Amino acid sequence: MTVLLLVGRTLAVAEDPVDALVKRLSRVGLYTLGGVGFAGAVTQGTLDYRELLAQPQPVAEAAFEKLYASGNPQAKAYALTGMKKVNRVRFKEMLVSAEDSTEMVNTARGCVLSREPLMRIAMGLDREATQR
Repeated sequence: MTVLLLVGRTLAVAEDPVDALVKRLSRVGLYTLGGVGFAGAVTQGTLDYRELLAQPQPVAEAAFEKLYASGNPQAKAYALTGMKKVNRVRFKEMLVSAEDSTEMVNTARGCVLSREPLMRIAMGLDREATQR
């Protein structure tokens, strides 16, 4: 008779890097796309957004979908910005829900911090998309 004894074995599973980016970006405190503050520092949120954007198109699209569905207002602004770049048709579909949003987004442009309606950010992205 053979007895198998398994004692204290732990299996560690590494989190997918894209999932980690989405998770972190879903809780981001500021929506920024350029440098902020006196030194023009690039925020972690912007770096995470750029990293998602650099993924293959299907991966980026799925990440921005997930971010829009589960993120805070700042994350939703990043998701719309990214979707505009990876799939304009889907961006236009997402725009419908953003136009009805009453959520406020914490933003930073240069040294100026403000709160803007997600609706206004979405409409600005849409204007940019139609001007190109």
